[in-house]
Amino acid sequence: MTTPLTPNENPHANRHAEQHVNPRANQHGIEATWFDGKTARRFEVFLQVSGRTVAIVDRDGATLAHVPKDLVRVSERIASTPYRLEFPEGGLAVTSDHRAVEREFKLNPGAHWLARMERAAWAVALAMVGLFVAVYFAYQYVIPKAASAVAERIPREAEAALGEATMPALDRFMFRPTKTDEATQRAIRAEFDHLAKVAEMSDVVKLEFRHMAPNALAIPGGTIVVTDGLLRLFKNDKRLVGAVIAHEIGHIYHRHSLKHLLAGSASALIVGAIAGDVSGVSALVTTAPVILSSLAYTRESEAEADQYAFDLLRKAGRSPIDFADSMRRLQLMEDCFELRNEDLTRSREQPPTEADDEEADESSNAAKTSGSSKPRRDTCVDDPESVTRGREADLAKLREKSGERETGYMHTHPINEERIRAAEAAAK
Repeated sequence: MTTPLTPNENPHANRHAEQHVNPRANQHGIEATWFDGKTARRFEVFLQVSGRTVAIVDRDGATLAHVPKDLVRVSERIASTPYRLEFPEGGLAVTSDHRAVEREFKLNPGAHWLARMERAAWAVALAMVGLFVAVYFAYQYVIPKAASAVAERIPREAEAALGEATMPALDRFMFRPTKTDEATQRAIRAEFDHLAKVAEMSDVVKLEFRHMAPNALAIPGGTIVVTDGLLRLFKNDKRLVGAVIAHEIGHIYHRHSLKHLLAGSASALIVGAIAGDVSGVSALVTTAPVILSSLAYTRESEAEADQYAFDLLRKAGRSPIDFADSMRRLQLMEDCFELRNEDLTRSREQPPTEADDEEADESSNAAKTSGSSKPRRDTCVDDPESVTRGREADLAKLREKSGERETGYMHTHPINEERIRAAEAAAK
């Protein structure tokens, strides 16, 4: 057992300690930090190992404890972490003097399997690969499945409250007020109301308009956002807009955006999955704008929403061809952007001619004279055909090279020929 000793309280114990420890050696030993296990105080001490005993001696030479060496438990060495020496009755000494501890206690850390693994390059490499595989597996399979399980346990009412709290944050973070005229909004709302009624989700979904580049988003809780840019690209064609809305209703029905939001917030997901407590989901409001702005559905989610849209369009008296046409229109916009970028790059590589310089000067003077602050018209949104017309060979090369598109609307809903062909097949 540990025998606590102090010079004032136990003089007999002091004399007993002096028989084991030479007072002249009190300033020598293994430097350590001592915790007596009874108070929160820490002491800077020396560990003095003599024969079969270990003494704890403070910096003034007083012996604080004295125990048989066999009763001291020494921790395993892990790299350069300090040794922990556990004494009877709760005492603990911590020291970084590895060589002294190993010498006095006759330890051989190199013989331990953990130490050998730490020094083996192949083991370190294998551990890194294993960690990468584990993280990848969790990201690809475990987290999405857990998010789906938690999302199904969240009542629609709670999801709606989350959506209502999220929209103001999104308005501050990424949206601006719509500039679409009232007549166009009424026409699109009529198409939306018809689709929502056929889908029997009129009490779940609602439509909002915002000013942004071509896009459409399904917000957790049932809000579907259609942007001014999308209406401009589709030239307010209700047939094309309705097809995209049907797709977004599919995302709401399958709760894809909520699952994505949960997967992006590990804390709420873990608590909900393990404890069945979904009250913490309200905390997602603070992170929702960032997560939803980087929304990128999986292929499975897109396929589910596409199939839902095909079925809904048929029930509503429309055709899945509408969806294929909307995708081709979006694809044309992306073609326009890429062709325009290539043309710009090519023009920069060629030295400007005198005619080019004169044209640039005239354009600059005209802009200064007009004093107009109106934003320039984006040709690839308003009239992509003006750039792509007659350039079929260039378009074929682009589509062969680029595959899926992931900018603008394509960032959240990647478009590829497979989805377009699926819509055309569903219309037959």
